[in-house]
Amino acid sequence: MPKIHPFTRNAIKDIIPYEPGKPISEVQREYGLTDVIKLASNENPLGPSPKAVDAIKAALQELNLYPDGGCYLLRKKLSEKLNVQTSQLVIGNGSAELIELICEAFIGEGDEAVIGYQAFFKYRIAVQIMNGVINWAEMPGNTYDADEILAKVSGKTKVLFIANPNNPTGTLMDKNQVAYLMDRLPDDVIVVFDEAYYDYQSGNDYPDTIEYLQRGLSVIILRTFSKSYGLAGLRIGYAITNEGIAHSMNGVREAFNVNSLAQVAATAALDDDEFLQKSIKMNEEGKLFFYKELERLGLEYRPTAANFILIKVPIPGRDLFKLLLKKGVVVRPVDGYGLPEYIRVSIGLPDENRRFFSSLEGVIQELNHC
Repeated sequence: MPKIHPFTRNAIKDIIPYEPGKPISEVQREYGLTDVIKLASNENPLGPSPKAVDAIKAALQELNLYPDGGCYLLRKKLSEKLNVQTSQLVIGNGSAELIELICEAFIGEGDEAVIGYQAFFKYRIAVQIMNGVINWAEMPGNTYDADEILAKVSGKTKVLFIANPNNPTGTLMDKNQVAYLMDRLPDDVIVVFDEAYYDYQSGNDYPDTIEYLQRGLSVIILRTFSKSYGLAGLRIGYAITNEGIAHSMNGVREAFNVNSLAQVAATAALDDDEFLQKSIKMNEEGKLFFYKELERLGLEYRPTAANFILIKVPIPGRDLFKLLLKKGVVVRPVDGYGLPEYIRVSIGLPDENRRFFSSLEGVIQELNHC
């Protein structure tokens, strides 16, 4: 841990930097491996949308030009798809930037935000940067509980963050729990629904959060092109909200925050229904395979509403992570979320899923013989 510079702002002195999933190239260098699979960052194993790739190729000759600072074409396409006004949309350099914009616009010194204890790390960092105060909501069963959230809301609460499904647990706050919460929240609390895994939903339990916008409530819905459309490397996401909130977020947004290739790729990806459905189908099949194999191995897991699975393992998750690295399999330890006995594993291609379980079973057998 490097020594903190004395000029560092007090608000950020205890921030632990976000730990990204280990890249394949780093694992290859560190362990001298050539065949490595990465199941750590919830990326789309099918790659990017083919229509997005074609759009990028067509746009390469215009890299000398600044991007459209207002993302006009993308906002127009999204407004038509979502049946909202373009003025209700904010485009960001991934959902992470949008979370920062929310805090920059609405969190001042001493203002409070309610965050689930096992929710996405970026929320806490963004609040701390603005010198805000975090009220932690417990997550019994690794999921959000409406009564627990309501108990943490005070007169100083400005923002409530809900990742749905939640990362890293994969659990869903269903529409009945969300409705119970929204009926009881004070009107002056902005509710952020982070729906990065929205496209992977099946069944009728998922809340229609746009409906709360239509009712005039202070809601921000975050979605991304990183997961189901396979554009994680381009960093592009969007917020759906009311015009007043969007105006405030745009007021603190950097000029040209979304590069031109990300804009054309995302716009084209919205027309790639074939790729989207293929991604969803493969993920559903992968989930069933994971469940079957985990039950065969007798390992506890959380049924997931996303494209990753939280697995309880027989040794500390970070230790298992290191043992799997030696076999060329990259997963995600989640001890930073208060889950030291778990790992998070992204659902990959069928061959990658089989290799993960072969490697996992091998590690377990080695541990049993020690």
